[in-house]
Amino acid sequence: MIEKEIFPHKRERQLCEEWKKEKDREKRRKIEEQLVSLYVYVGEYFKMSRPDPKQAKVYLQKALRYRPDHAIANYRLAHVYYAEAEYGKAAFHFERALSDERGGKLTDTQQLISCMLLANCGILLASKALKKIEEMEDSSYDEELVERYRGEILLQRAEDFARALYCIVTPDGRDIVAEERYFAEQEKCLPREVQLLISDGDGLLVRYEGGKWMTLDYASFYLLALLLHSERPLTGEEIRETLFFSFLERGVTEAAIRKMIERLRTRLSFWEEMIETTRIGSKAARRRQPSVSYRIFCRASDVFPWET
Repeated sequence: MIEKEIFPHKRERQLCEEWKKEKDREKRRKIEEQLVSLYVYVGEYFKMSRPDPKQAKVYLQKALRYRPDHAIANYRLAHVYYAEAEYGKAAFHFERALSDERGGKLTDTQQLISCMLLANCGILLASKALKKIEEMEDSSYDEELVERYRGEILLQRAEDFARALYCIVTPDGRDIVAEERYFAEQEKCLPREVQLLISDGDGLLVRYEGGKWMTLDYASFYLLALLLHSERPLTGEEIRETLFFSFLERGVTEAAIRKMIERLRTRLSFWEEMIETTRIGSKAARRRQPSVSYRIFCRASDVFPWET
């Protein structure tokens, strides 16, 4: 019985056949309502009880073919798209969920959550669009027409937008987070984890396994960040090219880099625990210890050596 409820192929076929045969418009509408209820039920099951985003989308989209404005179907589908970082689609369905004037409206809680996530979608989409504008500034376009609209942009630069957003960088990439989570995550430090922090008030900081925050100078901070991020050992020459020439845009000798690393090793008592030293030919090379993880707390506008 449960199998039939969760995978309602027989019931679906039965209702579809009834719908095809029925000529009365009102009776057809009632059959459609039954199909919609069935699809929403199964979609919710795959959304929450037994997470399977692909199946959830299939059934929720089926429901929306009959009732494009169905509040719950749109709400659940919006959540699926939001989790997949499909913010345009998520925003569309949150809007539809909030605008359903027929039966089955969202609860107050669902409306509030929809508005919160809709705001996030707008911010993330706007940030992406502003970056695209900056990328296209050197392309060929109708300057007169574009300038006519440029004055309509409420925020001109992606950097200004990103400066207001909090970000956590990990080996898996960047994660834009809410302010509350940003500060809450700083209180959590896992075993064998290095935390780096770009603080507006306290400067550039590092700590290991939840220990005391220690201040670093600009070059040392980004050198450590580069070593923690790299999946392969970096030689002094590679550090010079990636960090100093490309990122800091200043010349430096490999001897100076060796001295900087030695100062860091002396200052940070946990250096050997987080940084592995090996050799590539005759040259020393360094990277993060395989068992060590890291998180960097910063603004979304902050850029790192491996991103330039």
